[in-house]
Amino acid sequence: MNKAINSCIVIRAKDGNLSNSKLINMLNRRDFLRTSLVGAAASVVPASLSAKTFNKPLAQQAGEYTAYKIGYQLYGIRQLLSADPDSTMKMVSKCGVEGVEYSGMTSTPAITFRLLQNKYNMVCCGIHYGLLEYEQKGVNPKMEYCYVLGTDDIACHWLENSHRGTLENYLNHAKVFNGIAREFKKNGFNFYYHNHPYEFQEVFNGKYAMDIMLENTDPALVSMEFHFSGLPADLDIIQYIHKLGGRLTKLHFPVVDREGNVILKQEIIDAAKASGSCKWFILEQNFPDQPTCERLLSRSVEVLRDMLNQ
Repeated sequence: MNKAINSCIVIRAKDGNLSNSKLINMLNRRDFLRTSLVGAAASVVPASLSAKTFNKPLAQQAGEYTAYKIGYQLYGIRQLLSADPDSTMKMVSKCGVEGVEYSGMTSTPAITFRLLQNKYNMVCCGIHYGLLEYEQKGVNPKMEYCYVLGTDDIACHWLENSHRGTLENYLNHAKVFNGIAREFKKNGFNFYYHNHPYEFQEVFNGKYAMDIMLENTDPALVSMEFHFSGLPADLDIIQYIHKLGGRLTKLHFPVVDREGNVILKQEIIDAAKASGSCKWFILEQNFPDQPTCERLLSRSVEVLRDMLNQ
């Protein structure tokens, strides 16, 4: 990478307004976690919040978030992004997406994505890592990467087969997540979990594996990106969103299928809005080529925007 580019980054202000951008010196890896910017001066979690549980979610402030934002999980078009990052990010922005969420792309330098975000007026609304990567590499590289991307939100989105299958595994994951989230919070980052169907297919003592992890993690530290596609037919999605309450910060789903048919109910969007805490509505669809992606993503954004405005 060009040393001049590597030595400074365009960092967007918290409100996302590019007119407020400023140039700051790039922090090197050794000094990053020691700075006051993201160090011990970060907010302390109130003890009263830590006592809450999944069954008694945080008190809601209905209507707190009124400017709902539409994000896009880039994993579904990772081949397009790898082949031509610039035109792909331009296309995503053209479709009306306000934020992008990353997964499985950290072999690309964060500065590459950050410059494209700024160029096409988008923000990063989160990034996903599997539990195995947390075990192997720890939390520091993730915070450094996300600092450059300009996001506070870092997720665990995947459990290997060896991580599943027993109650003990899921109870242990809850302890691990509490530790990860505590370290993130201390450095100014937020931790959230992104589910797949298997957390609802495995049941222990009459409880979903997902419920076990939520009941045993601190609601002040561990929030949720609820991915409701492909879940068991007997799961009431709307009731589950209500159950998540204030721990729901992102809703993740497809809106239209490959023929452009709407596959989302207004009631689901309304339930997420009623939580008072869901800030981002994240689309994910796997597209084979850019023309298909642009056509269907534009349609999805249009339909979702109409639903959010209801």
